[in-house]
Amino acid sequence: MANTPPLNPKKQQKLDVIMRKASSAHQQGDLATAARGYRKALKEVPRCADALHLLGLVHYQQHDFETAVTLIEQALTFTPGNPLYSFNLGKVQKDHGQLKLAEQAFQHALQLEPRYWQAAANLGSVHMAQGRPDEAIAQFETTLRINPDDALACNNLGTAYRQRNRRQDAENCFRHAITLAPRYAEAHSNLGVLLRDLGRLDDALQHCRQATDLNPNQAELWSNLGMVEAKSHRYTQSSDCFHRALALDSRCAPALTGLGNTLREQGELREAIDWLLQGCNMSDFDPIRFACLLYTLNYADHLSPQDIAAQHRRFNTALQARIAKHGMETGPPDNTRHPEQRLRLGFVSPDFRTHSCACFLLPLFEHLPIEQVEIHAYAEVMRPDAVTERFRSLASHWCDTTRLSDQELARQIRADRIDILIDCAGHTEGNRLPVFGLRPAPLQLTWLGYPNTTGLTNMDYRLTDALADPEGKEEIDACYTEHLLRLPQSFLCFQPLDTLPDVSPLPAAQEGCITFGCLNNFSKLTPTVLQLWARILATVPNSRLILKAAQLADANLCTRVYEQFAIQGINAARLTLCGQTPSRIEHFAFYQRIDIALDPFPYNGTTTTCEALWMGVPVITLEGDCHAARVGVSLLNHTGLEQFIARDTADYVRIACELAANPANLAQLRQHLRTTLQNSTLCDTAGFAQNFEACLRQLWRKTCMHSNNQHNN
Repeated sequence: MANTPPLNPKKQQKLDVIMRKASSAHQQGDLATAARGYRKALKEVPRCADALHLLGLVHYQQHDFETAVTLIEQALTFTPGNPLYSFNLGKVQKDHGQLKLAEQAFQHALQLEPRYWQAAANLGSVHMAQGRPDEAIAQFETTLRINPDDALACNNLGTAYRQRNRRQDAENCFRHAITLAPRYAEAHSNLGVLLRDLGRLDDALQHCRQATDLNPNQAELWSNLGMVEAKSHRYTQSSDCFHRALALDSRCAPALTGLGNTLREQGELREAIDWLLQGCNMSDFDPIRFACLLYTLNYADHLSPQDIAAQHRRFNTALQARIAKHGMETGPPDNTRHPEQRLRLGFVSPDFRTHSCACFLLPLFEHLPIEQVEIHAYAEVMRPDAVTERFRSLASHWCDTTRLSDQELARQIRADRIDILIDCAGHTEGNRLPVFGLRPAPLQLTWLGYPNTTGLTNMDYRLTDALADPEGKEEIDACYTEHLLRLPQSFLCFQPLDTLPDVSPLPAAQEGCITFGCLNNFSKLTPTVLQLWARILATVPNSRLILKAAQLADANLCTRVYEQFAIQGINAARLTLCGQTPSRIEHFAFYQRIDIALDPFPYNGTTTTCEALWMGVPVITLEGDCHAARVGVSLLNHTGLEQFIARDTADYVRIACELAANPANLAQLRQHLRTTLQNSTLCDTAGFAQNFEACLRQLWRKTCMHSNNQHNN
């Protein structure tokens, strides 16, 4: 209701003429003329709310947000009951990053007009930007009840559902948005990204390509297509997409990170790290984007452990700044602490499924003493499978974390009164490290999934052993933010997830030549590694090399590998390059073609080494300085195979040549290697679980003693 008195007819007529002309200019995009007209109207009637409101919109269109807000707020003081004014005030504030004020404005508009679906839709967008997807979902659903044909709201609802891991609901929304607006590029792109997550890559490519066809001038669409192309191991196409995105917007952080990830997958680590650093520096702190950088650093052979540690500490600084900025709840609950109580252990992992880490996690779950510990599994598992069900059956408590925000998960962990919270992922995909930054448990440690420090000051310990992290190396220990806790035997215990094929006869006996092989992630195969392996092929006459990695599905990458070996004088006929195989049985069949496995460096294999030994294939590893480069040392020592640990590259070549020169010994070794592994400490599942529990108990007693001392003081 207007608070200004009515004008006399003559003055009202004059005002109407001025406003019509100004409004006409405004509609035609002539902002300068429109602004002059609205100011003229305000000269005639200083309390004219419409003129104030529309002049505010002109300033908004001219990116003068502060003046726009001031003018629209003045309009509202004269006509507080106009929902359109509140709505447009909210839009200006939202675009200016004033989310709390925008939220209030949209809520006011809805109080004035409950069926104002545009206000509900914009309020939903504000909630998404605030990290409140559940409230956003409620607003988008309200919007669609009032206006079911709103394709934009349907797309936004799909985005909110995807954030909450309601994938089928998200897919339905994106498809409905496309039905409502077949040329809606963003909906096609969002559907494509979702389908990528679901593993439906052909459909994902179709929709992402359609999006860029419909709108080739939006950087984000090219970036999304690039991510799907990369997932399909089409790295040339992926790189082209990211470059297209960056040509449109050089500050597009997802494209910078995506390009870095694509280069890492091809072993181009120096370039990859440069792009990933740019992606981290280009936008506000994003833990997932930062984790891509940190993960990639482990593959590099041109950086010192100190350089890598500095970036991990930088992650922690940014995380703690975000926690402080948003006033997030931190600290554990006041748990009852008795040194001999049954311990509530919380394992946080995305790998409670068919995954390499499950080969080490599952035997621990199977053998931890349930009278001493209570297992809480916090599962960030996007696509559960039969192995997931095995984990679930062994856990005392199971929590699907895929729909929980960091703060919600931290609250759940506090409610469960966890004593020791264990990160099993580090900075790998699907990790929940930001939760550890909130300190929801009194004792927090990291183990298994990541070969380096987390960088978190809230991570108390890192489980390792004296071979992977030798004592007395102060310069290496200083790279960890965690205290190193060395288990008495290996820090790992291996058990295959399923029955593997029998060990085959030595392939060389049938082929008449030695075949070397590596089934590790191609990102580990740096130019230095490939050069050393070329030296081995050059030294061992007629020998061959099999490389199997998902990335080698890309024909252009294979061509570059052939070229690298050709420079070293190795003909392509001596190489077999293979991408991912459809089944695990087909994967393990490759070991029936390999006589000797070669371990990459400085990032050694872990599961691949154990699987090779299980299949009767000896593994040669190079001893390094840091954990990632010493996992092979730990595995082979704990299997009693120290003779295959090289002290330098010359020793690496020597061991390979000596093994290759004696096929009879190699054949005998092959037939006994699985038994040797099974009888070693590396497969002593009960002993490992006992050591694991004993170490945690020791830590807990120490924590209780420290807590009691603080209480007494």
